[in-house]
Formats: sequence, structure tokens, C-alpha cells
Amino acid sequence: MLVLFGWDIGMGAWASLVLVLAALAFSMLAQYVGEVAVGYEWGLTAVAVIIGGWLGSEALGALSTRGPEWDGMFLVPAAIGGLALGTIVEMAARWATGGAVIRHHGHI
Repeated sequence: MLVLFGWDIGMGAWASLVLVLAALAFSMLAQYVGEVAVGYEWGLTAVAVIIGGWLGSEALGALSTRGPEWDGMFLVPAAIGGLALGTIVEMAARWATGGAVIRHHGHI
């Protein structure tokens, strides 16, 4: 298991790397949906996906031992947690910065 600053995060280094890469992919794809008002939203979204994925794997994964598990990460709960928290933060960031989740007609 991966230990950061003396704390065992509950999943291995490979699973952690996959979680970070998935978070970056989700946050970059979200930038192409609707209208982005500022350029830093992807960073907030990526952090939210990482936190949601970790919480999903560790909290929801501990409730059920069913489903695929890889390198200490429960894949389905991690995907659900990451997508849920990432979507919430992305929509909140769009609302707070004046962006839009849908693209308005007439704008270039």
C-alpha cells in the first residue's frame, strides 16, 4: 500500500496513479462541455475527482466486498464517488464563475 507522509492511503501506487490520471482525463473532458469562464476549473474538478474516488473506494468499498478490486482500490465505488463529486464541483465552479454547462447559441 502507498504511504504518504506516514499515512497509509489504503490503495497501492498503481491504483493511485490510475485515479490521478482518470481525474485529469475527466476534468479535461469537462472543459469541452458548455462554456468555461475561467481556465482553472479543471484543477478544482481534478482534485474533487481524486477525493471522491478515494472516498468512494475506501468508504463505499468497505461496505461491500463485491465488485472488482485492483491494487487496493474498489473500482465501481471509486468511479461512482469520483464522478459524483467531480460533477458537483464542476457544476458549482461553472455557476460561481459565470460559465455555463450548456453552450448558448450565437456565441463563438
